[in-house]
Amino acid sequence: MKLIACSGGPDSMALLDMERKTGGGLFVCHVNYRKRPTADRDEAIVRQYCETHGLLLAVLYPHYEGGNFQAWARDVRYDFFCRQAHLQGIGKILVAHQQDDLLETYVFQRERHMRCDWYGLRYRSRRQDLVIERPLLGWTKAGLEAYCQENGVAFGVDESNLGDDYTRNRIRHGMQERDKARLLTEISRMNREQIRFRKQATRFFDSHAATELLDLPRPTGERLLDAWIAERTGQHLSARQCSQLFADLQKDCVTEFGGWKLERHGRDLLLAEPGWKPDQAVTVRTMEELADLSVVDGSASGETCEPVQRLSVTEADFPLMIRPVKPGDVIHMRFGKKKLSRFFIDRHISRLARGQWYVVENAAGAVIYVPGLGCDRDHFAGGHTFCFRQFSPVAVHDKIKTVTFKENQL
Repeated sequence: MKLIACSGGPDSMALLDMERKTGGGLFVCHVNYRKRPTADRDEAIVRQYCETHGLLLAVLYPHYEGGNFQAWARDVRYDFFCRQAHLQGIGKILVAHQQDDLLETYVFQRERHMRCDWYGLRYRSRRQDLVIERPLLGWTKAGLEAYCQENGVAFGVDESNLGDDYTRNRIRHGMQERDKARLLTEISRMNREQIRFRKQATRFFDSHAATELLDLPRPTGERLLDAWIAERTGQHLSARQCSQLFADLQKDCVTEFGGWKLERHGRDLLLAEPGWKPDQAVTVRTMEELADLSVVDGSASGETCEPVQRLSVTEADFPLMIRPVKPGDVIHMRFGKKKLSRFFIDRHISRLARGQWYVVENAAGAVIYVPGLGCDRDHFAGGHTFCFRQFSPVAVHDKIKTVTFKENQL
């Protein structure tokens, strides 16, 4: 079974007809944005074809609330296709991009000096856990229109493609036939070079710390930095962004791009996802609740519990709060008062890792336990002693919080 994305235009109607004739199950998806007068006509064309040939069809009517329409429309339709594919148990989505789309995409990428994993359009790519295929990249739009006419396949013409309101339309209308063969050769050359570079980047990162790219000459170092970021975030930087990041990262710092946080910490490069923030505090009301936490061992006896993991509490300490570190936090150790900010500096803990550090606070509002540092002077003995284990989520009844107790930096 395959899912066919069908707009009702000549490209997707030709693809639908070709795939139907090859046999095998098809599930058709159409998106009607109702943004132009002929939108319902295109839906009717797709519906009629599916009814005539007994094909299953799903139609989406999304509501546009403003912003970049092209970007919004692309996200809406692909999310719809993926959702329907999952519901139907389909692993492959076919879309009707053709050779003219490939050329327009490449010219668009070139005009914007974009760094890309692939120039033009891939025959096969992935979205979520699904395969996206573009079987028509060898066809021109004129060839697909001719196919529809020769095979009696109805199609509609999207009048929004006739003007130059969108950048892609301007590129399409300005492209000369004599340029197409040259551009196809150029795309092939660029992609061969990109494949070679990815292999070189893989070899570099297999044998070097990421920060060593910052010691390389700018063009090479910036390109490797972009490759390192793209591998982890799925997005490429503009040349300007990459140049600025390369300059910023010449020393330890935390910087941002596209909502991501990037830190250079000594020989390490660390990333935090957009929107990331520490979890809210977890309140522990009783000894029993504390013993139930997966990060806690109710018995601190034996050789498996290090002194730095021990915390002894009495009923007077409850409720306890397990929370992220706050500015100004201190803990009173047997050797004196210790600022947590100083602890982080002394242990060379990165700024991003500090945001993931949790402490235990008692009912009096005192910090009584810091992972990696230990308990305060009043909670090493004298009550019920627990052992805080490492690298485990904290679960309090139905609450699950990602609380990581760390001895060492990330």
